[in-house]
Amino acid sequence: MTPVEMHYSCIGFVYQATAWLGQRLAEKWFDVVLALLGTLFGYWLAKRHLEHFVSGIVEKTDAKYLDLNRQVAFHRAVTAMLPELPQFYMRPTSTFSPQVAAAIGDFTHWSTAIDPAHTPEKSMEMVGKEAYILAAGLIQKDMGFKEAVSIPNYEWQIDIGGLPIGWTVEEAPDLTIYNWDTGVAVYRHALMKETARTTTSIRYSWTWDMLEVQCGLYVGVVNFTIGGTAKIQETASPLRERVRIFLKRENRQIVKTHENIPWDDKPADTK
Repeated sequence: MTPVEMHYSCIGFVYQATAWLGQRLAEKWFDVVLALLGTLFGYWLAKRHLEHFVSGIVEKTDAKYLDLNRQVAFHRAVTAMLPELPQFYMRPTSTFSPQVAAAIGDFTHWSTAIDPAHTPEKSMEMVGKEAYILAAGLIQKDMGFKEAVSIPNYEWQIDIGGLPIGWTVEEAPDLTIYNWDTGVAVYRHALMKETARTTTSIRYSWTWDMLEVQCGLYVGVVNFTIGGTAKIQETASPLRERVRIFLKRENRQIVKTHENIPWDDKPADTK
């Protein structure tokens, strides 16, 4: 075979090999494209499934977390309210402490996260109901006691006089009572009631139950606003007299009594 024949023979062989390979690739091209599309579609499906699965886990975890915190906050609020229930346990004031308010606020926060329609009033109702049930159970087990009915026996009064014609009450006086020696508030923001009125004056009063109040010297301060033709705004304004609560012997018994102390006088020592 001459060199020319060998050259054309090689070209023919390469041509035939290329043709055969092209034919085979053409036959497999559809399978390759189909396999590639299948792989991409399978990846997409797996990704969607994984995202949905993880999202479901996160939602369930969040729901359990919110409900757990709501339950913890509820029981914390009930525990905080229990020793301060009106007519069940001795309390220094008739209002709940900041700790109770904070606990109920915490319960309201977690409840609102679960149910946006939940309100602070609903929290107060739920916590109070549960606390009363627990208190009643403790009383039945002789682990607590019920307060006696409150009988107010000391009247705080304020007279606002010298008012021009056309005056109005914008904010009625609210009374806070402090221990004069310690500065501790024993009663906060009692809304005083109107008892008398003239064209130039008005009187308010509020009656205090001193039965469970510790002995000592007490002062009442008021906040109020008079409007209309009179522009009067008082904050922490002291009432005319202080009151001293003390024990004394009477008919061979020790009784609790009180006396008014004008601002110019000093309390006398109890004998």
